[in-house]
Amino acid sequence: MKSPFRHSHSWLASGLALLALAAPVLARDESGSLEAYLRRMRGEREKEYARLRPLVEEVVRKLGQSRSAGELKKLQGDLQNLGSETAPLLVPYLDPGATPTPEQEKQAQEVAVLLARARNPALLESLVRLANLGSPRGRQLAVRVLGDSPEVPRALAALHALHPGVNGSLRAEVIHAVARLAPADPLIAAALADSQPEVISAALRALASEPRKAPRPEVVALLDDASRGADVLAELMDYFCVPGQEIEEEVVFALLRFAVREDLAVEVRLRVLDGLPHLGVKLSNRLGKEMEPLVSTADSAIRDGALVALTLLKDNKARRELMRDYDEQVKNNETWPQAYQRRGDIELRIGEYREAAKDYRNSLSLHGDSARLPGNRDLWVNLARALVKDDKLKAAAEALEEFGARADR
Repeated sequence: MKSPFRHSHSWLASGLALLALAAPVLARDESGSLEAYLRRMRGEREKEYARLRPLVEEVVRKLGQSRSAGELKKLQGDLQNLGSETAPLLVPYLDPGATPTPEQEKQAQEVAVLLARARNPALLESLVRLANLGSPRGRQLAVRVLGDSPEVPRALAALHALHPGVNGSLRAEVIHAVARLAPADPLIAAALADSQPEVISAALRALASEPRKAPRPEVVALLDDASRGADVLAELMDYFCVPGQEIEEEVVFALLRFAVREDLAVEVRLRVLDGLPHLGVKLSNRLGKEMEPLVSTADSAIRDGALVALTLLKDNKARRELMRDYDEQVKNNETWPQAYQRRGDIELRIGEYREAAKDYRNSLSLHGDSARLPGNRDLWVNLARALVKDDKLKAAAEALEEFGARADR
């Protein structure tokens, strides 16, 4: 990707390059000529900074107030057009202060995006300084930008030096940055032994994309820790669900034991059930026994999640049990749009796309004139999703157009 900072103001960089070539000649000139040249260059640079500083300040101020994607894109373009010399002037805006306003926070976030794209090697020292001495948010954003530095060895050295003295979200940001610079860096795997969930989560996300035939033993070991494993259960599922690795049966059952725990958030337990069909597990008596508490629970969301998982694993009995309640709702409430929508949602989850689309259309028909109200957006979107899954792309686009939504949203 090209740097977002480019313009005719590159004469400063060119001048520094010429200086390197001219240094031997200047050193042979009358005493002090090299120092004079350097002073002149620094003076020219400061003049240019003095000219650019109020322009940068004005654009950054507007960044914090931007309300639309189009306006934000224009402001980013304005900064780019000011030239590469603006990059050092933007670094102070990475630090919104200890108690930032929403505008200052937004400014800092947008500046971080721009500087990460710029990949300007001249920013390394100022970024390292901010990462060590800034406000909590300023340090975090400085580390984030360091993760995209072209000065990879020096940036890695700075992050390794920073790591032992920080914790929580800042240490997690260090792991993310190291992973972008050097995906195989040992610090990432070592973070799996950390006591802080944020750091372990960062390591799992970084390691999820590494090529492997089997999960790392350090990751599997987290399943034996009832506390630490539960804290990063969603990230563990993302890690284990990556295709191409062999997942042992004991790993699957260890994950299911987390899903049974009623002290964990429902959405986290559902993440395990959603991922179960993607772990390479096969139907067996033992799997049925492990799933029994989930199938018989009074929590309807967990029960449905368990039955959906078993249905996707080709358990016909589970499918009949899953659909029984939804079929009865439709049978007993033939003029109630919600009954058809609920059954369509389940059919969508188990891959019965044609049946789902039919139920969604019945629901919309029963809504009548109110079908296009904003409250029914999910109904239209799920209809389009079912049609796409059923390879009816034109019908899906027409459904979104009928609702008044753009097909690319």
